[in-house]
Amino acid sequence: MIRVFIYLFILGIFLYAVWAWGRGGRKIFQQAGEVKSPRFRTKRDPWETWLQVYETESLEEARVLQAKLQEQELECVLYEQGKKDIHGNSLKGIGIAVPKSSARLAQNIISRTPA
Repeated sequence: MIRVFIYLFILGIFLYAVWAWGRGGRKIFQQAGEVKSPRFRTKRDPWETWLQVYETESLEEARVLQAKLQEQELECVLYEQGKKDIHGNSLKGIGIAVPKSSARLAQNIISRTPA
């Protein structure tokens, strides 16, 4: 009877080692405040609202701000304004949009960048 428990214990240790190895050797129990580094990103919510946080006429300036936002791991989209408004005037400019949940952080990052 003791042999069965020893074999089950050894089998449990083996399965735990295989499971830990399959996780890529990451820490099993993470400390509070420690950021996980997932292998894959989570799927984007298709119903999430996006907000425009910045608008500029320069594509280069928009690319610089996009790079700064992406360094902070914020999703952002650059988009070109439509060809004409409702009065027939052509629109100029590049907009930067982020998900509504991260708009405040994006605005803080943009406000700290030198003009």
